[in-house]
Amino acid sequence: MLKNLFDGLTGKLRKTEDEAAVAEPDAQTPPPATQPDTGPVELPPTLGFVAHQPVLDRQQAVVAYEFTLRQGAGQTAARRREFDRMLLRTLRNMDLFRLLAYRRALVHLSLGALEEEGLLGLPERTVILVLDPVGDAPVTPEVLERIDTLKAGGVRFAVEPALYDARLLPEALHDAFFRRMDFMVLDFAAPSTRILAPFLDQLPKRYAHARWFARNVGSAEDLALCLQAPGNNRFALFHGSYLATARTMDNRKQDNGSQTRVLQIMRLLRANADARTLEAQFKLDSVLLFKLLRFINSPVNGLAKQVQSVEDALLLLGRESLFKWLSMLLFTARKDDGHALALLEKSLIRARFMERLGQPQDHRLVEEHLFLTGMFSLLDVLLGVPFPDVIGPLDLPVTVRDALNEQKGPFAPQLALAMACEQGESVRIQTLARLLNRPVEAVGQLYMDAVVWAQEVLRASEVHNNVEAV
Repeated sequence: MLKNLFDGLTGKLRKTEDEAAVAEPDAQTPPPATQPDTGPVELPPTLGFVAHQPVLDRQQAVVAYEFTLRQGAGQTAARRREFDRMLLRTLRNMDLFRLLAYRRALVHLSLGALEEEGLLGLPERTVILVLDPVGDAPVTPEVLERIDTLKAGGVRFAVEPALYDARLLPEALHDAFFRRMDFMVLDFAAPSTRILAPFLDQLPKRYAHARWFARNVGSAEDLALCLQAPGNNRFALFHGSYLATARTMDNRKQDNGSQTRVLQIMRLLRANADARTLEAQFKLDSVLLFKLLRFINSPVNGLAKQVQSVEDALLLLGRESLFKWLSMLLFTARKDDGHALALLEKSLIRARFMERLGQPQDHRLVEEHLFLTGMFSLLDVLLGVPFPDVIGPLDLPVTVRDALNEQKGPFAPQLALAMACEQGESVRIQTLARLLNRPVEAVGQLYMDAVVWAQEVLRASEVHNNVEAV
């Protein structure tokens, strides 16, 4: 289907009868009826956890997070607005604005939620509201006026054009509504009719001012459609499983000297090599020591004294802490590699989150090993080498090895919870939170704290992405 679509965009598509039916739906076919709500429901004051997914730019660097609230079908506008109000309240309680100093936020709201007064106080140019339609709330002139008010305050907007049919968007307001949008959304997880509609309606040509956000990119074909189709320069934001897992680096084909050096230093450190032996390795690649000290001396670490040498690091931090910071160098060995930096950011979030999940009675060494588990959990993706091989020579603690190799042992639940938070799997989050004796609200706060902490470390270490271009 997508291959045919790509061919069509380059002038090669021959419409079949089925494709023509997709392009020109029968206007007489009634829209699906909205299922009424069964009655009032008691809503909590806030949500326990808000799903938020990383959004990447064309260089595969993380520049934003998308915040969504999974909804059941058939909601009324009034019910959806209650959930939107709860979403906004939860984001404020989680202190989302701390994250906006380093990333942009795409927040899904319904049209009715535009009336919420709190939207006028959002940080300028950092929030993009993704407007989701609700069956009994069409676009009206009043909605357009509210959008204009919010845009004047620096809020930007995105919309998935295929979701708005004639019932939700009157023809008279069609152009006025879409021309107010800063981003158009193409969702590859949607049914084929929704994927095809924006292209067959020629929206990219009609609204050349807008940039595009590709959601749920699940294959190389999806990505090629965005990066090779006519007008591909307007695709600015990307999200999806394919970007997170399949686009591994080229280490399978060629070795990277800096990564090899870091792994050698880590092996020596685990073998109790002295400071002189470790320093000799760093002298073979002086940039590595500079990067390491920049990470360690980041203000967010709160060290009372600056670390100036490998010997200082051993004395002030100890071998376990030095080992965990060394792992960060594996992700920064290639200059301007957006994908590696995205993996570094995700690894840092996992590491900090797992470390904070350590119980108060745990020894500091347990927290160090939890951090290490999260930090190493994406090394197989980074290096293109399966876990038993990539971590085998490092003589890691058995608790770390078991969690990474076999997803078992005392650290496995913490790693599973970090991964569930990344995917916004609410049921699994609740189950694992109970297993670890943590309230869901506390888990959400810990995860957001870890996200912000990772941004602060990267910014202080001058390893950050160009979010100003978003």
